[in-house]
Amino acid sequence: MLSASRSISRHCRPLRAISSSLSLLENNSSSFTAIEGGGCHRRKRILTTPFNTTSSPHYASCRVQSTISFDAAAYFSNSPSSSSTSPSAEQQTNPATITSSNNISLEHQFTRQQAEDQIQQWIKKNPLIAPYKAEECLAKLWVEQQQIFDKWTSQSPSSSSPPILITPNTVNLCISAWCYSKKGQIAAERAQRLLNWMENLHAPTSSSQFASLLPRPNYQSYALAIDAWSQAAVIESSKGSAATTSTSKIIPDATRVGFNCAKRAEDLLMRMQAKHEELQRLGRYNSELQPDTNVFNKVLMGWSHIRGGTKASAIRAMRILDLMQELHHHQSRDVPSWQGIGLSKVQPNLHTYKCVIYAWGHASHTLEGPDRAEEILRHMLSISKAGNNFGMEVLPDEECFHIVMKSHAELVRRRGRGDISNAERAQQVTDLLNWMELLAVRRTKPKIAPTTESYRLALSAWAWSHHIDAPKQVEEILFRMVRACELNRNQMRDIQNEGLNSKDIITLAVTPETKDFNTVINCCSFARGVGVPKDELDDDIKLAQQLALTETYDVAEGVLDALLSFPYASPDSATFAGIIRACVNLLPDTDERDVRVIELFRLAYQSPNTAAKSSVIPERLQAPAGGGCVDANVLRQLRYALPTEEYIRVREEFEEHRRKNSK
Repeated sequence: MLSASRSISRHCRPLRAISSSLSLLENNSSSFTAIEGGGCHRRKRILTTPFNTTSSPHYASCRVQSTISFDAAAYFSNSPSSSSTSPSAEQQTNPATITSSNNISLEHQFTRQQAEDQIQQWIKKNPLIAPYKAEECLAKLWVEQQQIFDKWTSQSPSSSSPPILITPNTVNLCISAWCYSKKGQIAAERAQRLLNWMENLHAPTSSSQFASLLPRPNYQSYALAIDAWSQAAVIESSKGSAATTSTSKIIPDATRVGFNCAKRAEDLLMRMQAKHEELQRLGRYNSELQPDTNVFNKVLMGWSHIRGGTKASAIRAMRILDLMQELHHHQSRDVPSWQGIGLSKVQPNLHTYKCVIYAWGHASHTLEGPDRAEEILRHMLSISKAGNNFGMEVLPDEECFHIVMKSHAELVRRRGRGDISNAERAQQVTDLLNWMELLAVRRTKPKIAPTTESYRLALSAWAWSHHIDAPKQVEEILFRMVRACELNRNQMRDIQNEGLNSKDIITLAVTPETKDFNTVINCCSFARGVGVPKDELDDDIKLAQQLALTETYDVAEGVLDALLSFPYASPDSATFAGIIRACVNLLPDTDERDVRVIELFRLAYQSPNTAAKSSVIPERLQAPAGGGCVDANVLRQLRYALPTEEYIRVREEFEEHRRKNSK
């Protein structure tokens, strides 16, 4: 425990060092009192700024007291030691040592390139500790830069400008280290603090004569800081209970924090755009500072991927899309070029629209989200077909369809049984599946074709609807899935026989699995009571309902037969538990039903169990050795289905079979 505490304290020292330097620069004062917290320790320090060389006549002595003091040789070595993060007692108190340190020649100081290479190594080796070490490295370079400026002003310069140790790329590496650290809001705050520090270096109130040589924020600086806030929105919203309260009307605190982080990313984007417009208005156009599609997409990623997103976050994402379209229209029509430089750097692409679709599809606290997502999907197809997106491909891919289909299916699941609009939502998912199959026939480029996930979402939507027509609908979708699988395999077989080029190879995009067949069987087994009125029924209505239930059972039994004959999947214990449940729920309680249940149970323990042992399910609930596809759930359904005497007889028969086959 003692060594772990020392390790935590050692890694937190860089945070205290650079925090001191940046806070001092922002306050523009010669000294201040700060409380820095790191790990398990909180320490009050009196810090003195090394930045304003003209504010105090005792600057040389003030710099002696600064907490930013390093052993450069140890710090930039391949294995930095703990001594690199704090000065020795002799260095802090002995003026002779300080004087000799100020007289070190520039040839013996570590170069900027070595510092940047070291930061990149830290990011690759340990992203969690890298930003603290990178900030400490930056603070060390800043102290050395101040020493160079002091020496330059005290001597007659031999060249036009002193050497510069810190460039925008150096600071951007520190910001990038925070982006890779995945520390959420903390990382975003520190990244923007570094960005603000660079901006303050060139503020009108800056009195440094070397201000024009100091690092100035560029496109990469703003893009990294915006990316840090977008990541913080996703990370912070994933904390707490944001995912478990999606059905509640109360917005979790984690979602609110994520919303604020996404807003900070949007504010930073607006600041970048305003700075670019100001430079353009002053006649100092700088294309490096102009926001492009990539920066806008980073902000959209923050709004769209907030866990437990709301209607407000989807509306903000929609406004970003509208702003991109407006900027693109202005840049490409009104101002096509400026001194031969193309200005149209903002144009919505596939990723842009996909983020907005995702935002509406995951707006869990509104019922209009899936419909708005589908509207955007149809808009993408219309502008792609019309070809009026100025060469940018926005044809939706399979993922766009899946986002919309999943949003409809999730809304059906949340509403539950009894909602009359569930069938309409499920039909919308089926219509999107039909649309994908139609686009696959048209051979669009890039090709859009339904995948296994496409059919699976349609199956789930109808199964969750609990509609009276759900068994027939899921049966039809499943057999469409089987036909698509056979078509893909036949095409692959023809390609292999004809020896066509590799570009003509067709992947197995659709492959039904056992769980897809089980979805249909379970949908049929829970169809009892669907559409039954509450009042008294006469004999004719009861007979009609019993015939409908028998027809539903025939659907489930037909799916079982299809699974037994399907060469690419085999039944498991869940299959037989579902079919026995369907037999009990859908057929009348007669001797014929008992005989059918016994036949299904015998088929279960005679079928080989191809499922692997699960590490999550307890072993006592899994299928025993020699028992085929019979597990605890199948035995439970058997006990509900048969009378006691019949159950004991069949169970003894099963145990005898298991003992013979387990040897």
